[in-house]
Amino acid sequence: MKNRPLVGVTLSFVLGILAANFLNISLFFASLITIALAAISLCLLLFDRRECVFSILMFILLSGIIYHQFRTFSSSPDNISHFIKDDKLPARLRGVVLADPIIRHMLSSSLTTPLLQQEVATFLVRAEAVEYTPKESTYVDKREEKISDIRPDNSSGRHWKKITGTMKVNVYPRVQAHSINKKEDNLKTKNQFLVNFVKYGDRIELSGYLSKPSAPRNPEQFDYKAFLQRQRPHIDVIANLTSVKSIQILSRKQGNYFFGSVYSLKRKLTTIINRYVAEGSVPLVCSIVLGDREKVDYNLMDGFIKTGTIHFLAISGFHVGILVISLHFFLRFLGIQTKYLAIIIILFAFMYATITGMKTPILRASIMVATFYGAHVFNRRWDLPNSISAAVLLILIINPSDLFNSGFQLSVLAMLGIIFTSRRIEDRLWKSTHMIEKLQANCERNTVLLLLRRYCRKTFCASVSAWFAVAPLIAYHFNLVTPVALLLNIVVLPLIWCILVGGFLLLLMGGLAVPVLAPLFAWMVSCSEMALRNIILLFSSNSNIFYYTAGASWIWVFIYYVVATIFVLRKSFRIKFERMVIAVLLLLNIFIFSGFLAEKRDYLQLTCFDVKHGTAIFIQFPNGKNMLFDSGTWSNFDVGKRIVAPFLWERKVDTIDTIVISHEHEDHCNGIPSLVERFTVKNVFINKFMLQSGRKKELLKSMRKERIGISLLADGLEITGYEPAKITVLNPPDKDTLMRDEQVRHRLTTNDTSCVLLIEYLGYKIVLSADVGESGIKLLLSNNDTPLKNRSEDFVTDILQVPHHGGFIENTEELIRRLRPKYAIISGNRGIASTATIGAYQRSGAKVFKTFQDGALSFTIGKEGIVFSKFIND
Repeated sequence: MKNRPLVGVTLSFVLGILAANFLNISLFFASLITIALAAISLCLLLFDRRECVFSILMFILLSGIIYHQFRTFSSSPDNISHFIKDDKLPARLRGVVLADPIIRHMLSSSLTTPLLQQEVATFLVRAEAVEYTPKESTYVDKREEKISDIRPDNSSGRHWKKITGTMKVNVYPRVQAHSINKKEDNLKTKNQFLVNFVKYGDRIELSGYLSKPSAPRNPEQFDYKAFLQRQRPHIDVIANLTSVKSIQILSRKQGNYFFGSVYSLKRKLTTIINRYVAEGSVPLVCSIVLGDREKVDYNLMDGFIKTGTIHFLAISGFHVGILVISLHFFLRFLGIQTKYLAIIIILFAFMYATITGMKTPILRASIMVATFYGAHVFNRRWDLPNSISAAVLLILIINPSDLFNSGFQLSVLAMLGIIFTSRRIEDRLWKSTHMIEKLQANCERNTVLLLLRRYCRKTFCASVSAWFAVAPLIAYHFNLVTPVALLLNIVVLPLIWCILVGGFLLLLMGGLAVPVLAPLFAWMVSCSEMALRNIILLFSSNSNIFYYTAGASWIWVFIYYVVATIFVLRKSFRIKFERMVIAVLLLLNIFIFSGFLAEKRDYLQLTCFDVKHGTAIFIQFPNGKNMLFDSGTWSNFDVGKRIVAPFLWERKVDTIDTIVISHEHEDHCNGIPSLVERFTVKNVFINKFMLQSGRKKELLKSMRKERIGISLLADGLEITGYEPAKITVLNPPDKDTLMRDEQVRHRLTTNDTSCVLLIEYLGYKIVLSADVGESGIKLLLSNNDTPLKNRSEDFVTDILQVPHHGGFIENTEELIRRLRPKYAIISGNRGIASTATIGAYQRSGAKVFKTFQDGALSFTIGKEGIVFSKFIND
């Protein structure tokens, strides 16, 4: 603390932020204690400085609590989020654009058509005013006023109310807009027109649908609302537009002059890259050089993730390090004095951070560069722990919520791993090599072969250090392990250096209009990009180089980093190496064998996920096996990847014993491919109608590629292996039934051929009916070969999945009379669920649950009966 005060200060501030996030401490209570501690610390500082250290650290800790609560949750009374009562509220607003629009790729989840990448343009707007009608308004208060200087014409009876807050605007390509002017016709898409039409600092008026950021509606689902709340600035509202015609420019250059100049410079730099670099190489080059990762193709981005090299795309301290080191040697070559060299590099680092959007990792690296080279400017001794602490502290002051950002965590851990362990690993593995190199003459040590060996050795050690530093956290956050990155980094690093350094030289030459050198650097960058792209796609196509995992709990991740810290600092703690090895082996045995001591399951649990218009139901059986009944939705949203997979990983499920695909419609199966890729799937059951249609050939082909057993279902069959539970197939009808009645065969729709399952356990009955329709229900109830043939009072369905997402079906009441359900589940959205259907079930005495209202639903059947829970409570 005496020699490195910033270390203690930063740790105290970090603990305060953690306490505020997990303990939900009252802001008022924390403020009172902070004031009291400030007074105590001041008194101790005046009378006994030795005793005031603890009080000061506690004061900083409480300051971290207050600062986090204030920055994260405080908002003004006229914030736009207070004015939205319902989702998708149509509104007209005015505000100032806070960032240039960017185009993101939205991947289609359709299984019947090739994967398409639709474009959506996004940008941020600082809200200034909202239009409303006084008679209809429910939120008018004394502060309302007309903004006549913005809209003089109020003849329509509508007025403008001043508001605050930040909006994220999304322009979706669902509706083809007419040309706004002739320039739009010359561009490929209307979103590309928008990027050139709207710029930072524009005051705009827009019409769209407003909604609050969505909170999770399923267990372990990504909390998008909390994510946006932790951004800088935090986003209060999302505005969705379907046409660029919904945006009108009122005035230009209403933003900050400095940032306006930065965005203008970045647009010019992007234009230079587009002009000189090969067209196919532009997205990846822009990502590596300027941080525009949104332009990268989905398949290539996925390849970087699977090979563990995604950090090369995310602008970080690594990029700053390459540029700073290259610039350092270049300035040294020119003979510039150390003090001036340091000033130039500091200015360059912050200029690069500004151009790339002041992202947290690059800002941290720039601060560390400033502390390192600043020591040379002021002739001070540079201290690494203090520099790291200063960088972390400044970033958390800018945005305390960055502490919970996985990118920030991984960036800091990778840096610490390389700094504190890379040299130690190299010394231990190549100890004799170092001794030989020291005895060699300078001319012998500087040969090309030895320099190449030294590069490979140091890069490998740095890669190992970084990998072991971040691997547990990557497995915890992303459930992915990529050991190939240890060796692939050696090959990728030179290509990244060529693209990054060559890209900056290209920007410099292109900006200075040097006609000879600019194409030369562009050729070097393009060739390096093509080589990098081919290497990544080649390795990522092999599924054996990466694997998905359920990951460890946060407790084991915490233990890992505590043990790693003690291991690195063992000499300071005077702990022998042999004792550390014994302790690590002991903990490793506890970790491995703890998985075999899992709690025995003596109950059946059914979880129905909220996937909007779709179905995804997961069942865990008493014998330890599981079953997934459908996984899909009618939207460009991967249910398997975003909802089902996180749920399974949290429950340490890495194998799906059975997947039942009820029928071929997208809202029941377009989430299956992601699950097949991420989990071991033993069996898949489909109906023969799905096989006959041939519309899901690619899906079935991917399953056969993974050597998954595919079987056909028909009524009367049983799915075995789940005893003591019993699973009976009630639908689709078998071939004999259809042969007896040709009219029935022609009357059946795709929905009517849905697989219907009856699950029985401890006398309780569950019926999963998928999308079975009127004809299917009629056939189901009249079939003498099913358990539904008897209308005795003994047959009661305890849990029924309402057919076709709760939509209207003519013979619903007949189905209710026959099955007499106690609990009815409607898996769908508000638009398809019929009030008549809901009313029919309620009149029968069934308790109706709706996923669009209650979120995910869980039913546990045991000896105590049925216990249900809703993810969203009233």
